[in-house]
Amino acid sequence: MDQWNSSAEPAVSANFESRLIEALQPIRGMALAQGIHHLFLSGMHRLLESSPASAEDVAKALGMKADRVAGFFRYLAVEDIVTFEDGMAALTAKGLGLKEYRPWYELMVGGYAQTFGQITETLSKDSFATRDGLMVGLGSCGMSQFDALPMVRQLVADMPVQPTQLVDIGCGSGDFLIDLAKDYPSIHAVGVDPYAPLERADQSLDFHQASAVDYVRSLGSEAPGAGAQRLFVAGFLLQEILEQQGRDTVVEMVRSIVSSGAHLAVVEVDHRPTDPSVMQHGLGQAYYNPYYFLHILTEQRLETRAFWLDLFEEAGAEVVSCRTVNPRVDSTGLEFGCLLKAK
Repeated sequence: MDQWNSSAEPAVSANFESRLIEALQPIRGMALAQGIHHLFLSGMHRLLESSPASAEDVAKALGMKADRVAGFFRYLAVEDIVTFEDGMAALTAKGLGLKEYRPWYELMVGGYAQTFGQITETLSKDSFATRDGLMVGLGSCGMSQFDALPMVRQLVADMPVQPTQLVDIGCGSGDFLIDLAKDYPSIHAVGVDPYAPLERADQSLDFHQASAVDYVRSLGSEAPGAGAQRLFVAGFLLQEILEQQGRDTVVEMVRSIVSSGAHLAVVEVDHRPTDPSVMQHGLGQAYYNPYYFLHILTEQRLETRAFWLDLFEEAGAEVVSCRTVNPRVDSTGLEFGCLLKAK
């Protein structure tokens, strides 16, 4: 006999539970995104990638509590990220395959989870939401291995001469610059960023903890043409300066770089949040929709490709070439790179 007495309960439809399950999928996704990010961040993925391990051994190796590690593994097992039987954890094929996409989790979860947690506050105040700049830089550099780095390599090949100095203004963790510099063993590479990793500097690679604008201004006393074999790289940087310091500052910086005789490779994202041709695309929904939204909350300003081309024109720069990401990685065409020189 059914013992459930619903006389005191609100009326619910026959399909209430199925609709509840559907309604809770975003919560499931929120927890899973955090779980995957911390699987990497904690070092657990690296340990399990080598071989299966017990919760006790993982906890001992990483200085954690074994019962909590076991609970984390039980959670991930339900989501088919690990298997967890008789106290032993192992990555599933799905869990192993996530390694390739770690940078997206570092950027969107590690860098911007706190941003999305401030939506209501930010919508009602003049101040912007915060983010984890170190994780944003780390994730962005990792993602660039698939999109921006190959694109910048193409832009370098479009230069009339091979550069002898490479200056990444806004280098983040420096990984992007290090990988790009490997293509040119004799090049002198310079990384500029408030979060630049000074401890990684060596004889052929220098890091400076400074803003891009201040660094470029410090070069203003150089003789005209002094940068003829210098390539500046600004990856997703102009959007930051545009919001924080205004269009005039961006124009001044671009003009200063190209007027020195140097080339400038710019990587940005075309701002098309109302274009159904990209927003109904799978990657448009999975990545660009939240990416566009977080830029409303943070002190960054996305603009259209036409806007940037007009700004380059105002700065006295000529577009030598434009490139987009390999469509096997991103077929939306939203991310683009331009190689600039003085007119």
